[in-house]
Amino acid sequence: MTTPFDQQPQPVPPSEGTNDAPEDRANAPTVPNTVPAGQPNVASDGATTTPMTPATASQQPAGAPFDRVYAVSPQQLFQVIHDQLTTGATFTLDNENTQTGAFSFHSYDGVNCMLTVVPQGAAGAAVRLEATGNESAKRVDEFLAALDKRIGVAPAPATHGAGAAAGFAGAAAPAVLAPNAQGVKKTSKLAVFAIIWGVLFVLAQFVDVFGRSWGGLLFATVIPALLSGFAVYVTRPSGKVQGRVLAWVAVGITVVGLVIGGVFVIRDGAKAKADQAELEASLATKCEAYSWPESDIAALLPQPKSTKGEIKSESSDYFSIEVCDTDAKQYADYVKSVQDNGFTVDYNKSADIFNAKNADGYRVSVSRDTDDETIMSITIRVPEKKEDTSTDGDAAKQDDKSTDTGTDSSDANKQSDQSSDQKAQQNTNDSADFKSTMDSYEAFIDEYVAFMNKYQKSDNVVSMATDYASMMKRYSEFSQKVDAIDENSLSSEDLAYYTEVMTRCTQKLASVGQ
Repeated sequence: MTTPFDQQPQPVPPSEGTNDAPEDRANAPTVPNTVPAGQPNVASDGATTTPMTPATASQQPAGAPFDRVYAVSPQQLFQVIHDQLTTGATFTLDNENTQTGAFSFHSYDGVNCMLTVVPQGAAGAAVRLEATGNESAKRVDEFLAALDKRIGVAPAPATHGAGAAAGFAGAAAPAVLAPNAQGVKKTSKLAVFAIIWGVLFVLAQFVDVFGRSWGGLLFATVIPALLSGFAVYVTRPSGKVQGRVLAWVAVGITVVGLVIGGVFVIRDGAKAKADQAELEASLATKCEAYSWPESDIAALLPQPKSTKGEIKSESSDYFSIEVCDTDAKQYADYVKSVQDNGFTVDYNKSADIFNAKNADGYRVSVSRDTDDETIMSITIRVPEKKEDTSTDGDAAKQDDKSTDTGTDSSDANKQSDQSSDQKAQQNTNDSADFKSTMDSYEAFIDEYVAFMNKYQKSDNVVSMATDYASMMKRYSEFSQKVDAIDENSLSSEDLAYYTEVMTRCTQKLASVGQ
């Protein structure tokens, strides 16, 4: 804003001191109320204004006392008055003259005012306010009270032109406003803090700690958004602190952080969907034409009606296949044909799962895919092998009978033979229990994998919460039983069977991300 000190020196207003000689007052130059020729009248906002008109008859004469004298520079006083007129609601600025330090304005109820800023040398600056209209005295008092509040210092005693000889454009060194004056606002600490927090918010978007999501992003945006919003509010033109530019910078930084975070959320979401699709594709059954194996273990089962599917595993002691294009009736018919082939021992049958053994101990499992019910899974494994220790026990007994003749020796050998028979029987029973446990564990794993595949692909997992809790409980129980098995106490045959079963179960669990 152009200030009086940016203009050429103007004529000095008349001296109003009570001690001035009459001849001095008569010869003192007067301040013109019009702009000198060739010089525009410029408002504080840069717009060219209309030159001020000469004072009306209702204004105070030149020798009238000042309404206020402030210990501030004319530039500061001029700026405070300008701010008061442009931000207040009671008065509207009509014109301002930066050369003469004059303002013309009116109130909402029709009071017209003329105000002039007069330099007072080392004393500061004075104002003279004249008004015309209804209740002029009330509006004048209202304006001066608001001006006192804005300057923040008590006005100095009014003088009558002290220091006026220096002229408006040539005032002496100005006094400094009081530290608490509203004319000198402090920079908002809140705006600075909002910028710092906004920068941290932006940097946090490049660090993925707990996974990115829209909910997490919006939650993290709350604090910087509130800080920047409050900073804009407290730095408003009528506020007590400055730093509005800083406040809007904080808003911009917060928006940038939100945009960056949104881009990362969209990117990660797309990547997760792509990975899920790739996993499902790798696990999906390839419904291609297959040839039923001619192995002995596969020959125990009837061949499904559908000729499309995928053989998952084939060996001398294990066979697994997934058959496509199988509806519920075909599944039920196939289960019946499996039963007709002799798999009726220890069977467990439901609408989607069938488990059974035949007389030779071969175990079969037939189930329907819970996600794609047109796929039927078939698994068969060799029977459990049992250790035969009776031959060795009988040979030992025969040797004892042929070599021992004493009564005591014969009794001891009998007891030893009996002990051997008991141990052999115990070992056989233990081996049978062990293999039964492993078979039960593998059968449960098949059921568990089928359930988890359905659970992971379901759109309403809440409805499956009870089944999920039950399945996890059973999983924990079976895991404890298997973990309790002492591998060091197993025979070589049982250890081999343990390793075989655990390997298959591990592969199955890997398909559901365990």
